[in-house]
Amino acid sequence: MRITDVRTILVTTPWKGDPFWVPDKEYWRSAALIEVQTDEGATGLGEAIMGYFAGEVVPPIVDYYRRLLVDPDLRLDPTQPERCFDELYQRSLWWGRNGLGLSVLSGIEMALWDLAGKVAGKPVHAMLGGAVHQRLPLYASGGTGAWPVQKTVDQAKRYVDLGFKALKLGTGMMNRPGAYGTGIQPAPYGHWYAATAAQRVSDEYEKFKALRSAVGPEIEIATDSHAVQVRSHWTRRDAIAIAQAIEEFDLFFYEEPLRYDDPAGYAELRGLTRIPIAGGESLTGVGEFQDWLDRGALDIVQPDATHVGGIGPCLAVAKAAAARHANVIMHTGAAIGPGLMANLHVAFSSPNAHFVEYAVAPDNVRAEMLAEPVRVIDGFVKLPQEPGLGVALRPGFVEKYPFRAGIVEYA
Repeated sequence: MRITDVRTILVTTPWKGDPFWVPDKEYWRSAALIEVQTDEGATGLGEAIMGYFAGEVVPPIVDYYRRLLVDPDLRLDPTQPERCFDELYQRSLWWGRNGLGLSVLSGIEMALWDLAGKVAGKPVHAMLGGAVHQRLPLYASGGTGAWPVQKTVDQAKRYVDLGFKALKLGTGMMNRPGAYGTGIQPAPYGHWYAATAAQRVSDEYEKFKALRSAVGPEIEIATDSHAVQVRSHWTRRDAIAIAQAIEEFDLFFYEEPLRYDDPAGYAELRGLTRIPIAGGESLTGVGEFQDWLDRGALDIVQPDATHVGGIGPCLAVAKAAAARHANVIMHTGAAIGPGLMANLHVAFSSPNAHFVEYAVAPDNVRAEMLAEPVRVIDGFVKLPQEPGLGVALRPGFVEKYPFRAGIVEYA
């Protein structure tokens, strides 16, 4: 068997699964699906997170790797994804060790695992050495969750009603009275609307006090500052003050309290709060994660197979975390199908996988791609059984959701 083509499939879809994701308006996001085709008709489907952030950049990079994969002189076997990845990674070491190149390569590597599993008639977790869990808990990922307190409580209650035993909502407060800005443009997503540090702390205290009272002690609550996107008025002291203020509500974890150019700040914060500190969705490559773990920056590591390099590197990150006594919670927030399943398969293969993120918002799109739906039963999802990743590109899907340039997530 040999690879005959690798193509990028850009789509733009509405996310209708969560009325709290961005209320009162339609929310559309793009995705980059990557399909590997072979001379025997077998195909594999992957997903690169860069479709969500900047879909237009994906096809040229895929095309570079495509020329290598179809080169008969390289004799790359599509049923050996690790061998293929090693060769492609080696041939892009100058510019693809981390960042954009490796991020896009994630989708190709993922598609190769999907293909290999389908050819073997086995789910990907069986190809990774076998599952170590029969079921895993999911947490509902609610986006910013930066609404007035009662609306935030209503959002949390909806996730509990859907069967989740854990949920995550953002810090911040949208359109908060008393806010000020200094920019010449409207404040972008990620701007914190409180005017003073004291107001920020008060906002979070009141929010999480209400959330804990509403859902009780049996539901795990996490928070995310999305600090990779914070534009202004945000320091280590802010993160420390908020963490210490909401400790009494026994949070599951505090995600992205600081930007990703400040691992020392993460390590400092870890020593000043009992809330576990989580992060990693923006990191690429095993080496970046190893560096952060060596610095003592994270209690919980959050790799994403659509960004870190693919399924193999994602599993390697989980093992590196285990060696440093850290848990893993897979990030899946931007994935519409293959990316979600890839992270699930890695989690089921990782003894230290603690939870898996589940954004409810793109459920309507996932329903058209997954061979078996993700069913939340008592807060858990069962071990996938379909060959490969358990995804398919069904007839008419691409035509139904034509790509719209410029639909991007930005920081």
